[in-house]
Amino acid sequence: GFEHSIANMYFLIFPLLIKDDPSLLLAIKTAGITVNTSNIDYMGVLHNIIPVTLGNIVGGCVFVGLVYWLAFLRNNRKEN
Repeated sequence: GFEHSIANMYFLIFPLLIKDDPSLLLAIKTAGITVNTSNIDYMGVLHNIIPVTLGNIVGGCVFVGLVYWLAFLRNNRKEN
């Protein structure tokens, strides 16, 4: 379940790299692609990556683990 954090690491970091490198920005504009990097910064990326990663950890570990634990208990009760 970390696909959201991985996707966000690419889609949020790439505009920061473009913003910091004028030659990349010029190359992209020369290719006819419109890019708006004025609303993205490093704190915005952190405020996105941290909750997404924590949500994936909670969802993956706690909820999936809970379902397996409950399934094991149900099977264990049937055997006894």
